Formats: sequence, C-alpha cells, structure tokens
Amino acid sequence: MDESSKDVQDQMAKEIEKKVEKGVTVGITILIQVAIMFVISMIVLKFVWAWVVPDLFPGAVEEGLIAASLTWFTSLKLAVLVGVLSGVYPTFNEAINKSS
Repeated sequence: MDESSKDVQDQMAKEIEKKVEKGVTVGITILIQVAIMFVISMIVLKFVWAWVVPDLFPGAVEEGLIAASLTWFTSLKLAVLVGVLSGVYPTFNEAINKSS
C-alpha cells in the first residue's frame, strides 16, 4: 500500500470513530432524559391523581369505581403507558403527514 492510501484510510477511521462517539453520546443522553422524564411523570401522576380525581369524580370515588389515590406500582404502570403513548404519537403523526 502506498502512503496516500494509508493516509486516506486513517482519516476515514478517525471520521468513523468521531461519528460513533457522537452517536453513543447522543444515545446515552436520550436514555438519561427518558429515565428522568419517566420518574417525574410517575411522581406527578401519583400526587396529581389524589388531588384531582376525587374532585372531578366524587360519586365514582364514593362508589369505588375509581380509586381516590394510586399506589406507587399503579403510578409506575401509568407512567409506562404515558411514555409509550408519547413515544408512539410523534411517529404516528409523522407517518400520517408523509402519506398526505
């Protein structure tokens, strides 16, 4: 191999390494943001539910149709649902916009 070919390969390897490092950094940042938002939404659901639902649906709470407060596990399940739905909506919306 001549010197210029080796230089090109070295330059390409450096560019690829930079792109991989950037991709890993972006991926880790996204995972951290998702985890933080998940915890925040779980806490907000837990406390807002107990504050809002009994006022909005007093009859249903009295009859036991709706829980007056959530357990931490139930708020975790709702946070998963909210996270999934918020992740699906942009993709769904983008697909609809592309088809029209």
